[in-house]
Amino acid sequence: MIFHISAQHEHSTCNGPKAMKTGQAWIEGNDSVKIIGAWGYPVSHRSFAVVEADTFEDVASLFEFHLAMGPVEVLPVSDSVQRRKDMGYWGAR
Repeated sequence: MIFHISAQHEHSTCNGPKAMKTGQAWIEGNDSVKIIGAWGYPVSHRSFAVVEADTFEDVASLFEFHLAMGPVEVLPVSDSVQRRKDMGYWGAR
């Protein structure tokens, strides 16, 4: 399954440059979660990611560390491009 992640923290819980070393280790993913892409909006202390995993629990586990810093939203999404291909519509006009 594919998931869209949105995580935000307050300036008071931000580690600044140290976050790239410790707080953002999730960007590497793990054995259960593949990171497809990760983006940040530093001005609002917000991160976004698209990840692939078999279960919601695997994704939640990867982002559990962030819960003490601020809200995390994990949304399952469908791959519309792949779905169109699977339905035989890819390339059809």
